[in-house]
Amino acid sequence: MIKVNLQEAEGHLEQLIEEASAGQEVVITAGSSTVRLVPLSGEGREGGKAGAKRVGHALDRFIGTWSPEQEAELLQAVEVFERVDESFWT
Repeated sequence: MIKVNLQEAEGHLEQLIEEASAGQEVVITAGSSTVRLVPLSGEGREGGKAGAKRVGHALDRFIGTWSPEQEAELLQAVEVFERVDESFWT
């Protein structure tokens, strides 16, 4: 569930609408009021079909959030998968 206040929602409403269309629960609070974004039946779905599954943008907020140190740590961790073990060729 994504829960944001009105001020936060104003900055990225389009993304929140896409998330709700993809099936993610999106809740917006404003003072003592709370609302939930809900897609209309069949609207905003891939091919216009209600219940159609599609890949959403749930992880988009993580794109570009790694520090250079985290990137280096990941690249070092997966370095072993970049090597070819020629002993398997024979």
